[in-house]
Amino acid sequence: MICIMENYELVLLLDPKTKDSDRKNLTNDLEKILEDGVVSKDEIWLMDLLYELSGVKTNDKAYFYSYYLKLNTSKIDDIKKFFLYNNIVLKYDIFRRTKSQVSFEFEKLQKDLNAIIASWEERKLWQKIYFFSDLKNSKYINWKSIPMLKKYITRFGNIKPRKYTNNWVNIQKKLRKEIIRARNFWLIEFIK
Repeated sequence: MICIMENYELVLLLDPKTKDSDRKNLTNDLEKILEDGVVSKDEIWLMDLLYELSGVKTNDKAYFYSYYLKLNTSKIDDIKKFFLYNNIVLKYDIFRRTKSQVSFEFEKLQKDLNAIIASWEERKLWQKIYFFSDLKNSKYINWKSIPMLKKYITRFGNIKPRKYTNNWVNIQKKLRKEIIRARNFWLIEFIK
């Protein structure tokens, strides 16, 4: 049987009410399943969510963990079985990444993008944003680049069309996919 190695990203949202030891045990058990497939790990820690989880008003925070993986496609089923009956994990998502996509640390990426946005001259409402249309900046298209993704959303919550972003078609598709991914993790609003 031929084993195909693919690049993946696994994102975990963990219950904020659990103990540190329980979270540590969960991540240790997960890393045993992943074995040597972990390329990098980003512990984002506690983050505020824009929406309440499962309708509970006090439950608007979660611990985020992000794993960049290089795994056989057969390991994905093992990962899904591991999360099947787990109360600590509120939500998880595993998705394929291309070889060209870079793994970022959340905190460092936020600081870099906020510095870039602060360096821009004051923009008016109708001015276009050309950040991702430059190919050297396309590496920043990631669900973790929240400040920049928010610039590509209209004041009503829609994704800005190519007419305003001046992006190539493939970059616009990647951007749209990452905005939707950040919305699914409750980090960007669906509707303003």
